[in-house]
Amino acid sequence: MTVVLFDVDGVFLSEERCFDVSALAVHEMLYSPRYLNLGKEKFKIDYTDEEIDLIRASTFSDDEVLERFKKMGLNSNWDMLFVTFSVLYINLIKQSNISVDNVDISDIYKVGEMLGDLEVDYNQVVDFLKEGNYTKDTIYTELIEYARQRIDITNPEIFDMHGPIWSTGQYKYQEWYLGSNGVKTSTGREAEEEEKQGFINDEEWIRHPEDIKDMLKRLLAAGVEIGVATGRPRQETLIPFHQQGLMDLFRNNRVSTASEVLAAEGTEGIDVSLAKPHPYSYLWSLYEHDESYFNDAVNKRNLSDDKLFIIGDSIADFYCADAIGADFIATLTGLTGKEIIPSFEDLGVTNMVDSVLETEEIILKNHHK
Repeated sequence: MTVVLFDVDGVFLSEERCFDVSALAVHEMLYSPRYLNLGKEKFKIDYTDEEIDLIRASTFSDDEVLERFKKMGLNSNWDMLFVTFSVLYINLIKQSNISVDNVDISDIYKVGEMLGDLEVDYNQVVDFLKEGNYTKDTIYTELIEYARQRIDITNPEIFDMHGPIWSTGQYKYQEWYLGSNGVKTSTGREAEEEEKQGFINDEEWIRHPEDIKDMLKRLLAAGVEIGVATGRPRQETLIPFHQQGLMDLFRNNRVSTASEVLAAEGTEGIDVSLAKPHPYSYLWSLYEHDESYFNDAVNKRNLSDDKLFIIGDSIADFYCADAIGADFIATLTGLTGKEIIPSFEDLGVTNMVDSVLETEEIILKNHHK
């Protein structure tokens, strides 16, 4: 059997709104009266597209930060905004000369009251990323070491993955993306801001959904199994898929999202990140959410005899495919478009296509063999 597993952002849906929302979450944590409340900019809950473009350009240094994250294989928007805010936060604390021994720096609001009139230097994130040859595996430990060196912190676990700073960033991302009315379903927490409209109904499809569905139907008719493995939470995946009828084609147990990854990471005995570039989400879809294969998915073991294709736009997706012996097809519709070609070539990727629609020919040619 041939199984084809698709990433979502940069393959079916544009990543642009995800990056916009990541920037808005960092911006809120810097300027909202609920958080650091820095005085330079006024926090709002409704921005024009032009204002969002300016916020993103500042936060991510004209996307250089995002591009560096992508090249190292970092794929999660939650993680990217967490690292970005953490670097800025650490440097603001250093600049203010706050004694961290006497302050709970996980209380962002309390620290904000002590910072005074400071300006954010967004270039510090680029400087941090340039300091070392960081990879997807080392960036988090290097962030903790950065906190130790910069502010002499005795409890650097505050900057752990899934720690208090990460969790705040994740919550604010969800509130921006899903809106005030939808955030509780995703996070279990009521909205802090009551009138955020959300961006979930403002998705941009890279190719027309009807063309995508027609391609998927032809794959299914040829006997190919299809599935999804995405860094999006389940709710944010299913809403646009249901709106355009794609969930009529995908089976639920072939769809794995950040929600399933978070649940797996919360399992007793699991002490590693299972987000991409870990291949857990792809294996979980391959194994159709069969609990008897849970440990195999966690330990990157592909026990299937199926011919497996992974379709993705990022270095992280390639690492997933490489780890489990899958054939990788790169779509050149991600953050940097065709500029990513040299990076894929350095990794030995030979199948690169202009959009997800062009994957069909490669898949069927191999399937019919």
